[in-house]
This record gives sequence, C-alpha cells and structure tokens, in this order.
Amino acid sequence: MSKHIDIIINVIIPIIAGTIIYFIPTDNYSFVQLRNYFPDGLWAYGLTSCILIIWDRKINLLWMVLTVCLFFAFEFFQALHFIKGTYDIKDIFIYLSFGLFALITNSIFNHKLLTKIKEK
Repeated sequence: MSKHIDIIINVIIPIIAGTIIYFIPTDNYSFVQLRNYFPDGLWAYGLTSCILIIWDRKINLLWMVLTVCLFFAFEFFQALHFIKGTYDIKDIFIYLSFGLFALITNSIFNHKLLTKIKEK
C-alpha cells in the first residue's frame, strides 16, 4: 500500500465520513447519539493516523502525547467558550478510544507497508 492510499484510507475517508454523518438530519435518538460522538472519534482517528503516517508509522512519544493533549485542550476550550461547541467528558473518552484504535491498527498498516516495500 502506498503512502497516498494510506492517507486516503486512514485520514481523508474518516474525516469525510464524520462530516457526512454530522450533517445528516434525523430525529432518531440512536442516530442522534451516533451523530454526536462518531464524527469526533473519526476526527481523532484521522489525526492520530496522520501523525503516525508522517512519522513513517513509528510511534513518536512526544507527538502522541501532544495529540492526547490536543484532545483534552479541545474540550477544555469548549468548556471555557473559547471555541464553539459543548463540553462533554464523553467526547474525551471517544477521542482517546479512537486514538487508541489508530495506534492498534498502526501495526497492521505498518506491516502492510513494510511488506509492499520489501516486495519491490
């Protein structure tokens, strides 16, 4: 898998999917809950994946810590009304869960990239 495909799959598609989900109108309670949290998770997955891709899928502790700090800061600034949005502790859990999911899948994508490079 090339780096371009990796970026499309792990950064662009999650962010676009989250945007589409966010703007789908509905009155269904279950879907409203999904719409409130899933786009945030996809954003966190895309951001974490982007940083991993930049670092050639090697986990750079400093950048991972900064990413987690950004997750907390985003909600903190919402609580202080510095940025638009509603502070919700569940959002932080979602960010951390999807960021962790990106770290877990990182080894899968790293293995596929290394295999493809070794074949050439």
